[in-house]
Amino acid sequence: MRSVFFSSDPVDDDDGDRFDGRSERIPSFEPPRDEIPVLSGPAGLLARADDVVIALMGVRVFSDGVEFLLDRHLRRGGRDPREWQLAQMDFAGHFGVADRTPGRLRWGLSLGDGQRLLLDDPFGFPDPHRHDAPSEPQRHTVRVTGGGGSGGGDDYTMHDGLWLWPLPPEGPLDIVVQWTTFGVAESRFSLDGGHLRALAAGVRPLWD
Repeated sequence: MRSVFFSSDPVDDDDGDRFDGRSERIPSFEPPRDEIPVLSGPAGLLARADDVVIALMGVRVFSDGVEFLLDRHLRRGGRDPREWQLAQMDFAGHFGVADRTPGRLRWGLSLGDGQRLLLDDPFGFPDPHRHDAPSEPQRHTVRVTGGGGSGGGDDYTMHDGLWLWPLPPEGPLDIVVQWTTFGVAESRFSLDGGHLRALAAGVRPLWD
């Protein structure tokens, strides 16, 4: 339909530099987008405080890494409306080196080969400001994937994902959490890294 007011757009004959919307996956940042992962348990309690419960809801094993699905639950308790609003804002939380408050939510993984991965570490690599940081980057990395929350007048839930890349080594794998602002002391949940690694053989492609 021809417009009287608006002139026609110029014809662009140069398509060579036009961005087509495609993006290449960075394996250490996110799980594969074209795989059906193997779902694994066990689900279980990670930590509990007066008004907070943190639980492992399951594990998704991909061909080159593992995603841990974690839920954080907060109940209102005796908080008045203002206190409840502030608690929910704090509970939503933030990750990364930008947040250095002493009581912040902290996640970590302990792998069977002795590696300790902290989400305080930028991009999963050791923080150079930490005195105990090794001089060489660790081979494995851990990053937050997705996330989101919802709640109401009495409770609030946050859904977190931790992406471990590449697949874990043999031996025990501990998920470690601490959140002293909400009364959560350092707690851990143990899994079998070798078992998770073996499950990767059952991953299927999403597309033929």
